[in-house]
Amino acid sequence: MSKYWSPRYLIQKYWKDFLVATIIMVALTMWMQRNMLETNSLADNFELLTLTGQSQNLLQPAEKTLIYFFAPWCSSCKFSMSNLAALSDNINIVAVALDYQNQSEVADFIEDIQVTVPVLLGNSAIASSYKVSAYPSYYVIGADGKVLDRSMGYSSLAGLLWRTR
Repeated sequence: MSKYWSPRYLIQKYWKDFLVATIIMVALTMWMQRNMLETNSLADNFELLTLTGQSQNLLQPAEKTLIYFFAPWCSSCKFSMSNLAALSDNINIVAVALDYQNQSEVADFIEDIQVTVPVLLGNSAIASSYKVSAYPSYYVIGADGKVLDRSMGYSSLAGLLWRTR
Protein backbone atom coordinates (compact mmCIF):
# COMPACT_ATOMS: atom_id res chain seq x y z
CA MET A 1 0.00 0.00 0.00
CA SER A 2 1.24 3.48 -0.86
CA LYS A 3 2.18 5.74 2.03
CA TYR A 4 -0.28 8.27 0.64
CA TRP A 5 -3.23 6.01 1.46
CA SER A 6 -2.16 4.93 4.93
CA PRO A 7 -4.44 6.10 7.74
CA ARG A 8 -1.52 7.67 9.60
CA TYR A 9 -0.52 9.77 6.59
CA LEU A 10 -4.10 10.84 5.91
CA ILE A 11 -4.65 11.90 9.52
CA GLN A 12 -1.39 13.83 9.66
CA LYS A 13 -2.10 15.59 6.39
CA TYR A 14 -5.84 16.25 6.74
CA TRP A 15 -6.54 16.56 10.49
CA LYS A 16 -7.31 20.26 10.12
CA ASP A 17 -9.78 19.53 7.33
CA PHE A 18 -11.50 16.87 9.47
CA LEU A 19 -11.68 19.30 12.39
CA VAL A 20 -13.16 22.10 10.25
CA ALA A 21 -15.71 19.71 8.71
CA THR A 22 -16.74 18.50 12.18
CA ILE A 23 -17.12 22.06 13.48
CA ILE A 24 -19.23 22.99 10.44
CA MET A 25 -21.49 19.94 10.92
CA VAL A 26 -22.00 20.67 14.64
CA ALA A 27 -22.71 24.35 13.93
CA LEU A 28 -25.17 23.46 11.15
CA THR A 29 -27.00 21.01 13.41
CA MET A 30 -27.24 23.57 16.21
CA TRP A 31 -28.51 26.21 13.78
CA MET A 32 -31.17 23.84 12.37
CA GLN A 33 -32.38 22.95 15.87
CA ARG A 34 -32.48 26.53 17.18
CA ASN A 35 -36.29 26.80 17.00
CA MET A 36 -37.14 23.34 18.33
CA LEU A 37 -38.43 22.73 21.86
CA GLU A 38 -35.65 23.06 24.41
CA THR A 39 -34.48 20.06 26.42
CA ASN A 40 -36.17 19.82 29.83
CA SER A 41 -39.25 21.66 28.56
CA LEU A 42 -42.60 19.96 29.11
CA ALA A 43 -43.99 18.25 25.99
CA ASP A 44 -47.70 18.46 25.25
CA ASN A 45 -49.68 15.26 24.93
CA PHE A 46 -52.21 15.04 22.10
CA GLU A 47 -54.93 12.58 21.26
CA LEU A 48 -54.58 11.78 17.55
CA LEU A 49 -56.15 9.36 15.11
CA THR A 50 -54.39 6.30 13.74
CA LEU A 51 -54.68 5.28 10.10
CA THR A 52 -57.48 2.93 11.13
CA GLY A 53 -59.46 5.76 12.77
CA GLN A 54 -58.79 4.86 16.40
CA SER A 55 -57.83 7.47 18.98
CA GLN A 56 -54.40 7.21 20.59
CA ASN A 57 -52.45 9.41 22.96
CA LEU A 58 -49.14 10.67 21.64
CA LEU A 59 -47.33 10.01 24.93
CA GLN A 60 -47.80 6.94 27.09
CA PRO A 61 -47.66 7.50 30.88
CA ALA A 62 -44.42 6.40 32.56
CA GLU A 63 -42.70 5.50 29.27
CA LYS A 64 -39.87 7.12 27.36
CA THR A 65 -41.14 7.95 23.85
CA LEU A 66 -39.48 8.78 20.56
CA ILE A 67 -41.77 11.01 18.47
CA TYR A 68 -40.86 10.99 14.79
CA PHE A 69 -42.50 13.76 12.74
CA PHE A 70 -42.57 13.11 8.99
CA ALA A 71 -44.24 14.15 5.75
CA PRO A 72 -45.18 11.63 3.05
CA TRP A 73 -43.39 13.65 0.36
CA CYS A 74 -40.11 13.79 2.35
CA SER A 75 -37.34 11.69 0.78
CA SER A 76 -35.15 11.80 3.93
CA CYS A 77 -38.12 10.46 5.89
CA LYS A 78 -38.41 7.54 3.49
CA PHE A 79 -34.79 6.55 4.15
CA SER A 80 -34.74 7.12 7.91
CA MET A 81 -38.06 5.55 8.91
CA SER A 82 -36.68 2.04 8.46
CA ASN A 83 -34.32 2.77 11.37
CA LEU A 84 -37.26 3.12 13.77
CA ALA A 85 -38.13 -0.59 13.81
CA ALA A 86 -34.72 -1.47 15.27
CA LEU A 87 -35.42 0.76 18.29
CA SER A 88 -38.84 -0.58 19.22
CA ASP A 89 -37.46 -2.94 21.89
CA ASN A 90 -35.85 -0.11 23.84
CA ILE A 91 -38.38 2.73 23.66
CA ASN A 92 -41.99 3.56 22.80
CA ILE A 93 -42.01 4.94 19.23
CA VAL A 94 -44.71 6.97 17.52
CA ALA A 95 -44.53 8.34 13.98
CA VAL A 96 -46.67 11.42 13.36
CA ALA A 97 -47.62 12.40 9.80
CA LEU A 98 -47.76 16.11 9.04
CA ASP A 99 -48.10 18.19 5.89
CA TYR A 100 -50.19 15.64 3.99
CA GLN A 101 -53.11 16.12 1.60
CA ASN A 102 -55.23 13.19 2.76
CA GLN A 103 -55.12 10.02 4.82
CA SER A 104 -54.58 7.76 1.79
CA GLU A 105 -51.38 9.66 0.92
CA VAL A 106 -50.00 8.75 4.36
CA ALA A 107 -51.24 5.14 4.10
CA ASP A 108 -49.56 4.70 0.69
CA PHE A 109 -46.28 6.14 2.01
CA ILE A 110 -46.34 3.84 5.05
CA GLU A 111 -47.18 0.79 2.94
CA ASP A 112 -44.38 1.48 0.45
CA ILE A 113 -41.69 1.48 3.12
CA GLN A 114 -43.32 -1.09 5.42
CA VAL A 115 -43.34 0.90 8.64
CA THR A 116 -43.99 -1.22 11.73
CA VAL A 117 -44.36 1.50 14.39
CA PRO A 118 -47.69 3.19 15.19
CA VAL A 119 -48.50 6.02 12.78
CA LEU A 120 -50.69 8.90 13.91
CA LEU A 121 -52.28 11.62 11.79
CA GLY A 122 -51.00 14.96 13.02
CA ASN A 123 -52.41 18.44 12.52
CA SER A 124 -51.31 22.06 12.63
CA ALA A 125 -51.83 22.24 16.42
CA ILE A 126 -49.28 19.52 17.15
CA ALA A 127 -46.87 20.91 14.52
CA SER A 128 -47.06 24.28 16.25
CA SER A 129 -46.76 22.89 19.77
CA TYR A 130 -43.66 20.86 18.88
CA LYS A 131 -42.26 23.62 16.65
CA VAL A 132 -41.84 21.32 13.65
CA SER A 133 -40.35 23.32 10.79
CA ALA A 134 -38.62 20.59 8.76
CA TYR A 135 -38.82 16.84 8.20
CA PRO A 136 -37.98 14.54 9.72
CA SER A 137 -37.90 15.98 13.23
CA TYR A 138 -37.39 13.81 16.31
CA TYR A 139 -38.09 14.31 19.98
CA VAL A 140 -37.22 11.95 22.80
CA ILE A 141 -39.65 12.51 25.66
CA GLY A 142 -38.94 11.11 29.12
CA ALA A 143 -41.41 9.26 31.32
CA ASP A 144 -41.95 12.55 33.18
CA GLY A 145 -43.09 14.27 29.94
CA LYS A 146 -39.96 16.40 29.51
CA VAL A 147 -37.90 16.69 26.33
CA LEU A 148 -34.69 14.69 26.74
CA ASP A 149 -33.27 15.14 23.23
CA ARG A 150 -34.21 16.44 19.81
CA SER A 151 -32.96 16.37 16.26
CA MET A 152 -33.88 17.47 12.79
CA GLY A 153 -33.03 15.84 9.48
CA TYR A 154 -31.84 12.35 8.62
CA SER A 155 -30.51 10.32 11.51
CA SER A 156 -28.80 6.97 11.15
CA LEU A 157 -29.61 4.00 13.35
CA ALA A 158 -26.48 4.76 15.39
CA GLY A 159 -27.64 8.37 15.84
CA LEU A 160 -31.09 7.26 16.97
CA LEU A 161 -29.63 4.72 19.38
CA TRP A 162 -27.38 7.40 20.84
CA ARG A 163 -30.26 9.85 21.26
CA THR A 164 -32.57 7.30 22.89
CA ARG A 165 -29.99 5.82 25.29
